[in-house]
Amino acid sequence: MICGAAILTIGSGARQSFGIFQKPIAADLHVGREVWSFANALAMLLVGAFSPFVGNLADRFGTARTVAVGGILYVIGMLMIAFATEGVMLTLGNVLCGIGMAAAGFGPILCSVNRQAPPENRSFALGVVTASGSFGQFAIVPFASLLQYRLDNWHMTMLILGALSMVMVPLAVGLREPRAASPVHGTGIPQGTKDALQKPFGMQGFWLLTIGLFVCGFHVTFIGLHLPSYISDKAVGMSFFGHPISALEFGGWAIGFVGLFNIAGSFIWAGSAANIPRRTC
Repeated sequence: MICGAAILTIGSGARQSFGIFQKPIAADLHVGREVWSFANALAMLLVGAFSPFVGNLADRFGTARTVAVGGILYVIGMLMIAFATEGVMLTLGNVLCGIGMAAAGFGPILCSVNRQAPPENRSFALGVVTASGSFGQFAIVPFASLLQYRLDNWHMTMLILGALSMVMVPLAVGLREPRAASPVHGTGIPQGTKDALQKPFGMQGFWLLTIGLFVCGFHVTFIGLHLPSYISDKAVGMSFFGHPISALEFGGWAIGFVGLFNIAGSFIWAGSAANIPRRTC
């Protein structure tokens, strides 16, 4: 649980900080903001498209190996972005980040924690790991915005985030599972990939959940990518106990506070799920 939470803290936090690079990249490479926006949108689509397949790989080869490989791809993608000098390399870097995040993201890690946590503590464990992604958003995005403001060099800022993300790879060792794990209540007969993909499409609950998560993912990603630039465009700054906060830093803190309150929500609803039916929650 601790290793999974740490991986999601670093990976999600670094990913959510990409919004602060919108203006610096556009100005440095003399391209429109649509280049960075398209690259990020493509990455998010790849996270969704590859998630079922990396889940299959995690079942076959183990969560630890899958997450480790995903972490490596994620780091390589961030380093490609850090050294990019034109739009194609930016896009390819985001492609690798998207594929890597699918393998080292919530899906495989939450499934691993779900299998290993005792039934009486499962909701709490899943809540902690889920909240870790929001904690990364709260901790890393403001740090990245401050770093960018001080260094005034998006290449170096991205390089530092890429170096920090390398920690994800060794942490994957903590996700190793016993070979003869006891069956989890509610699991069915093993399925092939085709059957596993076909069955949910006939379930109403699957479609409702998918639509809900699509709406959530769309607006959170949109805000995370464009709000910092908007705040910077409008030169919205503030002071905190007499300490001035620049518009760029303020944009990072705005995204960070979204993550902070999401942490509270994760614990509230995870605790409620143990006593209240999930449909009601």
